[in-house]
Amino acid sequence: MLDIIFSLKFLWIAMVIILLSIALAFACAKLHQQLEGIALGDWLFDHVYCPISKVLLLILMAFLLFPLILPSSDYPGLLALFQQPDFLINMINILFVSSLLLSFLPVLSHPALAMPLLGCIAFGIFYLHQVVLPQAIDISWVPGLSASVKLIALVIGCYLLCRWLNLQISQWVDDRFLVTGSIRLVSDINYLIFQTPVVLAYGHSLNLQLGQAL
Repeated sequence: MLDIIFSLKFLWIAMVIILLSIALAFACAKLHQQLEGIALGDWLFDHVYCPISKVLLLILMAFLLFPLILPSSDYPGLLALFQQPDFLINMINILFVSSLLLSFLPVLSHPALAMPLLGCIAFGIFYLHQVVLPQAIDISWVPGLSASVKLIALVIGCYLLCRWLNLQISQWVDDRFLVTGSIRLVSDINYLIFQTPVVLAYGHSLNLQLGQAL
């Protein structure tokens, strides 16, 4: 997986994800300001507008990362999936409902856990339609013990790094621009960005199963 992370293709994909994450976080913050104080507006922001925006970003992220994990695939092949009836709508519905369900779970509702999990689900949907169904193979969507331990360790590591970065960056932003409360915006950006290594690791675990199944 390290060869993927240090590849030029991953670097430009990472830059796209970072820029889109920043843009989305700022857009959500601006929308929240507009809806602040409106009861229905706050509810729609927390449960509809912001989650759907993040779902769309997750789909794009999984789309961009997929050929890195599975070199035999390509972007035209992935784009062909969106031409299938209701593929995009079904994918959005699955991720949106999953995000709502996670919001009711005390631990998994934390973005440090929810975002990587949703990213893995988005990647799994592409994997299902590009690999599993065409080749009629059977794989487990839940990684084995060894892979699960590595994924959990990676999630914890990303969370600890995000928490440290959130404090450092938000403190710099508050001091530099004489504002307060930037930590929420910074946290949203970092949690969106740092799901990427977890999704890559999950995709790698699926590929290992694929190699054993063929």
